[in-house]
Order: sequence, then structure tokens, then C-alpha cells
Amino acid sequence: ISASTDNRPVLTGHFLVDLNEGGEQEAKQLAKEYGFGGVRKLPFAETLYHFYDSGAAKTRRKRSFKSRNHLDMHPKVRKVVQQEGFDRKKRGYRDINDIDINMNDPLFTKQWYLINTGQADGTPGLDLNVAEAWELGYTGKGVTIAIMDDGIDYLHPDLASNYNAEASYDFSSNDPYPYPRYTDDWFNSHGTRCAGEVSAAANNNICGVGVAYSSKVAGIRMLDQPFMTDIIEASSISHMPQVIDIYSASWGPTDDGKTVDGPRELTLQAMADGVNKGRGSKGSIYVWASGDGGSY
Repeated sequence: ISASTDNRPVLTGHFLVDLNEGGEQEAKQLAKEYGFGGVRKLPFAETLYHFYDSGAAKTRRKRSFKSRNHLDMHPKVRKVVQQEGFDRKKRGYRDINDIDINMNDPLFTKQWYLINTGQADGTPGLDLNVAEAWELGYTGKGVTIAIMDDGIDYLHPDLASNYNAEASYDFSSNDPYPYPRYTDDWFNSHGTRCAGEVSAAANNNICGVGVAYSSKVAGIRMLDQPFMTDIIEASSISHMPQVIDIYSASWGPTDDGKTVDGPRELTLQAMADGVNKGRGSKGSIYVWASGDGGSY
């Protein structure tokens, strides 16, 4: 949900709180005092905190306004911004019935983009040249890639050995277990598929091979709620920047040729902090899918 039917903004149960004094203990006390379910310090700023409601993500109107107005007047609080909900769409997602090859048995020989022998009626050799990189020893060893999406099935036998639990988090449910909320149509398998393309284990007789099959993959679940907020995006791309090397995002604003949207204030701030301080000051790497709007 990005807006109500009358185009008014959807106000969420997520608040940005800027303290003018005090630290994390004071923030926790304030969150408890004003009825919030939890609080999290934003890693890219000294005084900014994420206050959120407990339970399932949902929109709030009257109650959130009341909490915000009261919190605004507290002497330790400089500013409170209730987060508006907006829309983010998964990219590169196609229904399995729309794909010509048999996806029930995705063997390595089917992965034409890795080594193209013409097996999909394509041009032999027109691939990622990844085999040459593998031969030089570049297989992703020592690198952690975070998949920011609808979760990762970290129990999957082709991902479990490469899963980095320490670097994973669920910002949709506010817990350290980014397991997907599976549905009948497998819509929330998007993040798991992205993780497999990157870090699926090699030579284990299971499914296919990741492009960086020796890398570690972290799950950041942040795409499975009715709305997106600036604070969720910012928290996701700034999560553990000294452990995570690459942040992968196969989603974005609606790609219909009419929608112009991008990262908001907090997300831009978090990204600037990451490229300057992340990865041991070499800079965090952010990778976005370009979008599915070419056919339009």
C-alpha cells in the first residue's frame, strides 16, 4: 500500500526519532513510555532512532498521530518524523509457467548465462565469462553478499552451507531470522532465487551453481510488508557494513515509464555513509536491478 484511495499518504507505525540528548537506554525508555513495541539505533547517525509498533506491520492513523505529538514535546527529543508508506516492486520476477525451460530441474548445464554452449538456442560463448574468472581463483571466497528482498530460505540444501546468519536480519518482522513467508503461489521465493543465482554451492549434486559459489550470503528481509518506508530501506542498506561487502537489490519503484521515484533522505544518508565508511573504508557496494519496464 503506497497511498490511500483518495491519494492521502499512508502513515505507518514506523517513526524516525532524533534525540538531542541521551543514548540507546534513553531511547528504549522513551519507546516503552510512549507505547512503541521496539526501538533500533540507526547505524549511520549518532542521534537517530527507529521507533516501531510491535506485531504485524500495519498502517496507523489516529493513534500514531497521538504518539507523535506527545513524543515531539519531550525535552530529550529534537524531532519526530512518522514514516509514510510507499511502493516497491520485485524485479526480474516471472511466473514459473511463463518460463520455457523446465525449472523443476535447474541443472548447471541449463545455466546458459554462466557457460553458453548454445543450449538455449543462443550464441555459444555469449555469457558472463565467469568460467575464466573461476579458473583464476575468483569464486567469491571471503566475500559476503546481502540479498535485500522478501527473505531467504536459509535451510535450502544449496544455500545452507554458504549462509551467513550473523550478517542476516529481518526488518519486516524485526527479528534475526529472515525466513520467507511462503504463499501458495511462491511469490515470496524471489529472495531465495536471487540468493541461489549468487551463492548456490557448487559440486554438491543439488540444483545449479551460484556465480560466486564460494561466497557467503546474508538475508535481509525487508520487502514483505504492505508498504516500504525510508527508515526500512535505510536500515537495510546500512546493516553490518563491516561484515557485508555487497548489497544486492532486485527491486525498485514501479517501472511503468510514468513513475519517477528513488531513495529518500535517510536512505541517501545511509548510502553515503556506506560508500565512505563501509567495507573497511573501501566502500560498501550497492547493486540494483535496472527494472522490467523495457517491454513498455
